[in-house]
Amino acid sequence: MERTIRYLRDSFFAARTFHGLDDVNRQLQRWVEEVAHQRRVPGDASGRTVAQALEAERPLLLPLPAHPLPTDVLRPVSSGKTPYVRFDGNDYSIPDGLVRRPLTLVASPTRVRLLDGAEEVASHVRSWDKGAVVEDSSHLAALARRKAHAHELRGRDLLLARCPRAEQLLQALANRGDNLGNHTVKLLALADRYGSAETDTAIAETLARGALGPASVAHILDQRSRKRALLRHCPTCCRMTRACASSASPALLNAYDVLLGRDSEQAP
Repeated sequence: MERTIRYLRDSFFAARTFHGLDDVNRQLQRWVEEVAHQRRVPGDASGRTVAQALEAERPLLLPLPAHPLPTDVLRPVSSGKTPYVRFDGNDYSIPDGLVRRPLTLVASPTRVRLLDGAEEVASHVRSWDKGAVVEDSSHLAALARRKAHAHELRGRDLLLARCPRAEQLLQALANRGDNLGNHTVKLLALADRYGSAETDTAIAETLARGALGPASVAHILDQRSRKRALLRHCPTCCRMTRACASSASPALLNAYDVLLGRDSEQAP
């Protein structure tokens, strides 16, 4: 038996390439017919080939079972932190909700299936490569949606902790059908730039005006920032402007009447 295995390895598999189980089986069938079965039977004085000896012995052989014997590989598996199960050097995706849960892997020559109890939760074409990642697009889509939702909730919680009035603004935007994730990112950026308290005050003013959206909040914050910058860079000018405005007396218009040649008493 060992000599037969060595003969198969050296004569068939050596330096041979194939692209899958079906391909290697087709090549094997051709090799059997053209090479292995054309050998002379060792020690047979009649000089028969292996193919001729097999045909002579075939009536004496027992028939094959009516149903194929079960040859699927069954083993308990579980994933790590990511939604992939490794089998035979390759990774197969599973639904994100089954991460770290015990599953049953059933591998046939053509498919790899994952069972949660008696329920099939994943089915993939079996890969005979090494290091391949076999994925189901529905598994990836569900994972992407969950991550996006979790990221949006984390950002929203952070925003509400920094700017409590943002809850009312987000609720109004949600009622309008807007994308809250995009608005949350923009409001957090404003809080980072102008400060949480300043942004929260601007949100309150935005709500009072009824101009909902991060753009309105940004406009209010920019106006306030410009006013503070003006006071900071030229405080004397600002004080003089305010003083002049408060102490200015009404201008006399009599000089204009003289220039126009009118009597001031007749002027309306």
